Amino acid sequence: MNKLILLFVLSFSLNSFSSTLDGSEAYYSLDDSLRGYQLKSKLKEIISKDHKDRGYGALLGIYLKSDADKTYDGDGSIVDMYSEMPNYADPYTYKSKSQSCGNYRRESDCYNREHIFPQSVFNKRSPMRSDFFHVYPSDGYVNGRRSNFPFGEVNRPTWTSANGSKVGKNSSGGYSGKVFEPIDEFKGDIARSLLYFATRYEDQVSRWHHAMLNGTKDQVYKAWFLKLLLKWHKQDPVSEHEIRRNNVGQSFQGNRNPFIDHPEWVEAIWGK
Repeated sequence: MNKLILLFVLSFSLNSFSSTLDGSEAYYSLDDSLRGYQLKSKLKEIISKDHKDRGYGALLGIYLKSDADKTYDGDGSIVDMYSEMPNYADPYTYKSKSQSCGNYRRESDCYNREHIFPQSVFNKRSPMRSDFFHVYPSDGYVNGRRSNFPFGEVNRPTWTSANGSKVGKNSSGGYSGKVFEPIDEFKGDIARSLLYFATRYEDQVSRWHHAMLNGTKDQVYKAWFLKLLLKWHKQDPVSEHEIRRNNVGQSFQGNRNPFIDHPEWVEAIWGK
């Protein structure tokens, strides 16, 4: 009996901690019966309502808080998905806003702002250009190597970054063009960022053109790319770093990434 009581208390404490940790308990008000693209449109309504565009320049400042490394090295340096080495010492780190720049010649020169959904697709328009939930700090040189390629999986890279991110021909099927593949640790982060973008801007995305888009406001992404995102979302679950970043993101621009708070909504919307 004492063991049962202990288990109950432990379970209750963990659940309470989780709700406090993600800060989302009161943010979503949904009809539990919503599924598919109706759920996506309702989430679009919720995450658009309180979204305040803080401007492109403000991102460099917030990264010092939102992306401070408390998970991997624990040294407070900026977590850069294109240079972070989760199980080893990082090849280089960024700790100050003064290390940001627009000009670079090699890795480790400086960091800048990487648009997970390429800003060239929406002509650098606001609020997309400065939306915290798809704009991440990144080494400038690696960001340049990624260019505006779709994400994908690469068997024979033509270029590899210091942490193992790769550029090369897509090998995952459905698309044979050049792609960028991040390391496994951040594939889910990137997938959830792109699914957030598809939800937040569903009323605009059908007018844009890119190899990953299918021209609709509902599915948004082509079948091959959506399959890849769902795979990455499942293989790389939500991390502590994502949860902290989501909370800071809400304090910064007023909204949240629902697929970090509720990973099950990805399957509820796009699952087959």
